[in-house]
Amino acid sequence: SLKEMMDFVYTLGFIKPFKRAVCKDIDEIQKVYEEFKNIRDNLLVMLDGMVVKVNQIDLHEILGYTVKYPRWMVAYKFPAIEKMTTILDVIPQVGRTGVVTPVAVVEPVEIEGVIVERATLHNYAEIERKDLRIGDKVIIIRSGDVIPEITKVLKEYRDGDEKTIVRPKLCPVCHKLLLDEGILIKCQNLSCPARVVNSIIYFASKQCLDIEGLGENTVKLLYEKGLIKDVIDIFYLKEEDLINLPGFAKKKAQNLINAIHRTKNVECRRFVNALGIEHIGEVASKKLCQKFGLSWYMADLEDILKLDGFGKEMVNSIEEFVLVNKDKIEKLIELIEPIEPKKEELKKSIFTGKSIVLTGTMSEPRSKIKNILESLGAHVTNSVSSHTDYLFYGKDPGSKYEKAKKAGVETLPEDEMWRMIEEAQNS
Repeated sequence: SLKEMMDFVYTLGFIKPFKRAVCKDIDEIQKVYEEFKNIRDNLLVMLDGMVVKVNQIDLHEILGYTVKYPRWMVAYKFPAIEKMTTILDVIPQVGRTGVVTPVAVVEPVEIEGVIVERATLHNYAEIERKDLRIGDKVIIIRSGDVIPEITKVLKEYRDGDEKTIVRPKLCPVCHKLLLDEGILIKCQNLSCPARVVNSIIYFASKQCLDIEGLGENTVKLLYEKGLIKDVIDIFYLKEEDLINLPGFAKKKAQNLINAIHRTKNVECRRFVNALGIEHIGEVASKKLCQKFGLSWYMADLEDILKLDGFGKEMVNSIEEFVLVNKDKIEKLIELIEPIEPKKEELKKSIFTGKSIVLTGTMSEPRSKIKNILESLGAHVTNSVSSHTDYLFYGKDPGSKYEKAKKAGVETLPEDEMWRMIEEAQNS
């Protein structure tokens, strides 16, 4: 059993937990939980809950694992301690992806030995749902005993002096227009200091321009040294700029400059994907380029909306991105000279218009399979949804397979996929 195994581990000198028990049913688990709650304040360490595990080891492999945790154990959290405080202000904070999150500044309050002065409000839609105002009395907890969170607005304490919290229209960092989608508010300015490092990392990543040597650490170093302030600055780097940087020698500097030069004449779809427009991934980028070429950013919004799979949210995102970044888009096109896509006649087949997801280890590279399926009219996506028609799986399929099964999506092995491809190619 797990208990016997851990008993042995503790004989080797490892620290034994101050409380553990073997329980036969739910009632016994609940009894231990209540005991834990009663003693938690007197312990030398802070606890936010206990862990319930299956004691029979041979069941562990049968129950298995998800990507994140074993299915044979579960956390049983203690209720968070609540305190009352006052909202003094709400400030918008820009994260590394450009998402703007409201943060409440509260009257300092002590919760379990920690002085709390700020709390997350998640998003502005949540503020409106709770009708939260500056000056309100609120209940605050440390969620998971870590992140302060406001759970309730005490409207009965209002005196009429409270102020409505207004959604920001401009980024608090770069002062450019924000993309407001209700729940999500995001700065899409490629030069915004709050998100520039992350936008360059994505721009240079393998699925985008694939600039070898321009990974996260290098981008951060170049930004900290003032050599790049936005994505355009990449293309003005010189070997002499890099040679004296930590970790750089002549060969490494040459290799990075050469990798940047190799982005010239990249495919249009890779260029558009590299811009990191909200809701516009690989599939949408390809459709934009196939229909409008390098003039995609000047296309009529109604025409973009007519593209298969495009909704109003996507079109609004493109409109706002172009409004903020039009000069940068044109400069990047001038520097990179992306290739206009060839107009191809897609073969009508059993895959035409079908949404397909691939998972598991395949006998051929997924990129090759993706190209074959797309040439037969399929849309290959990375995630399972209600719109997915087929999920083809290889060895060791992951969570996508389980999700597809639950959603009622048709799941087929790789052999069947190749049979269907051969049938489509010969029809």
